[in-house]
Amino acid sequence: MTRLKARIVELIGAAGPIPVNQYMALCLFDPRDGYYTTREPFGAAGDFVTAPEISQMFGELVAVWLYEAWLANGRPMPV
Repeated sequence: MTRLKARIVELIGAAGPIPVNQYMALCLFDPRDGYYTTREPFGAAGDFVTAPEISQMFGELVAVWLYEAWLANGRPMPV
């Protein structure tokens, strides 16, 4: 059993059920054992890689989509 799991089990044993938001906050943001505080989840070595990190193609496709939307809307002037 991990330290965090042991603490959560102890907390529930002492105080009863906890709300889901408290459980998620413990799992994700606990200063000692939380997901985001114990590793770097983003980037090529992490759990999450975003499209712009893989290729500039994502940005180019977004630009083409925006241009097409602008044309479809009659080339509106900036506000």
